[in-house]
Amino acid sequence: MNSEEYTNADIEKIVLKAQQGDQDSFSALFDIWFDRVYRYTAYRVDSSECEDIVSEIFLKLVQYLPKYKSRSGVGFGAWLFRMAHNTIIDSYRKKKALLGSDINEDEDFFARVVDEQPLPDSQVNSLYDYDRVYAFLKKLKPDHREILELKFLEGFTNKEISAITGKTEGNIRIMQLRALKEMRQSMKPDEAH
Repeated sequence: MNSEEYTNADIEKIVLKAQQGDQDSFSALFDIWFDRVYRYTAYRVDSSECEDIVSEIFLKLVQYLPKYKSRSGVGFGAWLFRMAHNTIIDSYRKKKALLGSDINEDEDFFARVVDEQPLPDSQVNSLYDYDRVYAFLKKLKPDHREILELKFLEGFTNKEISAITGKTEGNIRIMQLRALKEMRQSMKPDEAH
C-alpha cells in the first residue's frame, strides 16, 4: 500500500504505535513511504548514491521517530520529507567537502537522474507526456522544480511544503506561481511545432 491509501489520521495512529515500539507499525511506515521517498531522492542524486541516501533517511527515521510530534496541517509525510530534503543537502555538502571547492554551488543537482519508476496513470497518461513534463521541469530553477514536484507529484499542501523546505507558506505560493509561469513560458515554443 502507498501513502495515498491512508488518511492523515491513519498514518498518525501507525506512527504513534511505532513510537511505542510496535515493530509491525514501523514496518508499515516503511512500506507506506518507501516508494515516495525513493522517487524524491532519485530525482536529486546520482543513481549510484540513491540507495545509500534512502537507507540513511530511513535510519534517521528510526533514530528520530520518538521525537516526532504531530502538528496541525503538517503531517508525518512532511516531517519525513523534510528529513529527506536535509539528508540530500547534507550529502552534497559532504561530497563538496571531499572533492574541494571546485564543485559549482549552483550545480543543478535536481536534474541528475530521471526517476525510472513510472508515475501513476492519474498523473501522467503516457511516456510521451512524462518525458515532455520532465523536460519542462528540467528547465526550471531547482527551487521551483522542487516546489512543483512536492505539490503536484507528491501531493503535499503548501503548509507541508513549507515544513519540508524551510520556506514560508507565502514564499511557497509565490515560488509556485513563478514556477508555473516559467513552465508555461517554456512550453509555448514546443506547442507551436
